Amino acid sequence: MNKNIVILSIFILTTFLSCDHYLDIEPKGVRLLETVEDYDLWLNSYYGFYPYEMNLLSDLSDKLDVSDPPVDVNSRVYTWQAQFDEDISSSTAPFWRTHYQFIYTLNAVIKNIDGASGGTTEEKIRLKSEALLGRGFEYLHLVNLYGKVYNPSTANQDLAVPFVTGIDVTDEIPNRSTVQEIYDHIIADITEALPNLPQDNSDNRFRGSIAAAYSVLARTYLYMKNYELAAINAQLAIDNSLDPILDYTEVLNMPEFPRLVKRPGTIYAKYGSTGIEFPTLDFLNSFEANDLRRTMNYTQPWSGPTPQRGEILFIHYGSWPISNAYPNWGTSVSEMRLILAETAARANNLEQAIEELHLLREKRFKPEDYVKYESLNQEDVLQRVLLERKFEFAFNGLRWYDMRRLASEGRMPEVYRYGADNTVISTLSPDSNRYTLQIPIQVMSFHPDWEQNP
Repeated sequence: MNKNIVILSIFILTTFLSCDHYLDIEPKGVRLLETVEDYDLWLNSYYGFYPYEMNLLSDLSDKLDVSDPPVDVNSRVYTWQAQFDEDISSSTAPFWRTHYQFIYTLNAVIKNIDGASGGTTEEKIRLKSEALLGRGFEYLHLVNLYGKVYNPSTANQDLAVPFVTGIDVTDEIPNRSTVQEIYDHIIADITEALPNLPQDNSDNRFRGSIAAAYSVLARTYLYMKNYELAAINAQLAIDNSLDPILDYTEVLNMPEFPRLVKRPGTIYAKYGSTGIEFPTLDFLNSFEANDLRRTMNYTQPWSGPTPQRGEILFIHYGSWPISNAYPNWGTSVSEMRLILAETAARANNLEQAIEELHLLREKRFKPEDYVKYESLNQEDVLQRVLLERKFEFAFNGLRWYDMRRLASEGRMPEVYRYGADNTVISTLSPDSNRYTLQIPIQVMSFHPDWEQNP
């Protein structure tokens, strides 16, 4: 590929096919990116479709058709195998491939927008800033998949992923950066982007904004366990979004759930791919009666006996009669409220933590069904916040990241996978190496000098 030619794939996500390179990109059906308008349209393609296999890693997911021993990719993901696809010639690598494809898209803007024709200097700076925000968001996923949980005492030694900034797939690939280096890059990208991002993205929540940048920083600092900065940025995200939490009681009177592109309460929208997903019975039973999140996103129990495994289904587009309730895999006001609640609980500021919980929970029950949560016990309040994160973000790819950070502080129990006959076929212990994914062997085959994760 000529370094001076940037290619725009007509089918951004569906025509990236395999090639002999770790980025796994072979663009098909292309035209040149030449104008500012071209780059603007290019960024419109950055709306997600993250792999739903992220949900298969979660302790909230059940899978009755898991093979034993696990053979297919989904069964291997679900049982936390070291490698999800053992065919070295395969182009699967569902997590690695997806995030680096998005990074390729974003790097094209960062590297070449200044040379585009048309548009103003301000427009070029804005588009570059949106791409920097997106790149930070993608690396936040990657460092929490392939790097250890952030530990300030070891982050400078713990390996993560290569930080790729180029768009020429023939360039030499950098070595794996450390966890600290990737987090530093994430914060640097978003900090550089912040002054030049638009204030309002309410016409297209998939695009960047000031609130979106603060929200990604809030999540970043939460994963770094820097709770003070997480809280500061979560509040800034709320202050700049000017959006309330989406009120589910109001949705009941709507013909369909608000579309994600303009959904109130969404700060930075991203789609996830859909699959047939079953929640565990333990998770279903943890919902309070009349919780509208249970009503709107899960098929209802059969009348009569208690539901059995596989009888309740998570519905990505919403349970009848609510439609279009696709979960947001990006950031939201509700996530920022829960970050504020968690950071307050960890600081033993229980009054604030409970108030933040109230601001969310009152929008998830009909008024006649709502009971405000109250407690004077710090650990109970923190556990309640973590439970609300389960309810709110059960199948939008976030649960695995929570499991990782909670396991690192001794707050995760062992997680079991059951076969169709209810026998245990796999166990994930709190100290398991599987909480950090191995680099796919398809990638390692091109970089045999890289150190593999345990």
